[in-house]
Amino acid sequence: MAALQEGIYHAPGQRPDAFFAMLFLRAAPESTAGQIGQTFGQLWQTYQDLKAGKVRELPGHPVPPGRLTVLVGYGPKAFQLAGAQRPLPTDLGPQNRFRSPLPTGGGPLLLGSGLRYGEDVRTNLATEEIAVQLIADTQLAVHRAVVETWRTLSALADPETSSARLLLTSFYSGFQRDDKRSWIGFHDGVSNMESTERYGAIAIKPSGTEEDSWTEDGTYLAFVRLAIDLPSWDNLSREQQELLVGRDRLTGCALTTVDADGRPVVQAGCPVTGSSEVTDEGNAAFGEPPAVDDPLVKQSHVQRANHHELPINSRNSLRVFRQGYEFLEPLGQAPGFRAGLNFVSFQDTPERLRRMLTQDTWLGQTNFGGDPDHPVRGMDHLLVVRAAGIYLVPPAVEGEPFPGASILL
Repeated sequence: MAALQEGIYHAPGQRPDAFFAMLFLRAAPESTAGQIGQTFGQLWQTYQDLKAGKVRELPGHPVPPGRLTVLVGYGPKAFQLAGAQRPLPTDLGPQNRFRSPLPTGGGPLLLGSGLRYGEDVRTNLATEEIAVQLIADTQLAVHRAVVETWRTLSALADPETSSARLLLTSFYSGFQRDDKRSWIGFHDGVSNMESTERYGAIAIKPSGTEEDSWTEDGTYLAFVRLAIDLPSWDNLSREQQELLVGRDRLTGCALTTVDADGRPVVQAGCPVTGSSEVTDEGNAAFGEPPAVDDPLVKQSHVQRANHHELPINSRNSLRVFRQGYEFLEPLGQAPGFRAGLNFVSFQDTPERLRRMLTQDTWLGQTNFGGDPDHPVRGMDHLLVVRAAGIYLVPPAVEGEPFPGASILL
């Protein structure tokens, strides 16, 4: 029996816990698929122990597990290992992958997309053989798992050469906000799919080809670490911000048009009487932005990212299930920090996200929203890519030592 792995909070009543990390593991040169599989199998057991509150250095002294969940994904490089047991899935082919940054720094994430790597980004650290997503309700539980990953892999290193088969090359952490907003001050995730619709967009469907049949009921993970240019954003007026987002900054209600004075107009009846925000009880009908005719509003982020194409389980709907985690990290220049979003999405094919980011009537050519030919000042670089990768998340199959074991062993 196969099923989606844990860590994808799609079912009714499920919400991701507050803390997150995405780890990237690189296979040492000359390692075979079997050797990587054996090493990762032992690391997987470490994760299972942590979920039970067991730490190797503290035998008999359990620790709070923090509701830790662990999900594993495999990048294209995993299928290129000598002795790999599975062929590269069709949807993980070059047509659906992110581009590498230029050797001199920067460059587009995808041809046709307005998203670009930072000018100081010369290497994409999110394109290894294996990615591991950690989610827990405490920061310690996530950070402990990162450290225990390193400890386990170090303990498995060759004692003579000190070289390990798998290397922890990078990780990115984040957190969820309890105010249901993002760093730009607007409500976030309001128009995510209903829980009853999510599985249809997430789970890989039968392709009709025997080679890819083993991936059915798995999914594809897209990860993009996006820095946000807050100084440029804060230089905009409230009206400019609202037209770029497509929502009222305070209430979160979707815009439908602009009045004769150029001021944004919100959807009639939103929010309902007695409430002040679209996320309050009674406003469920206003979560999805309505179809609009106003050309300014149609260029907003929420309108470009959601065209109401049905059915959602069709890849042509371009809907993805997003689980985002904000981040804040120190920076050695003004303003002294880098704020941003760990964009994580799950979809039955990465084609959905690629087309969403590159088609002109969707987010194509835009960095966030607005007119790509005449962007508001600074909005052609509001979002800056720090790292990005696409991974197959194979189904959890009963009897397998770890998800995706059939790729390596």
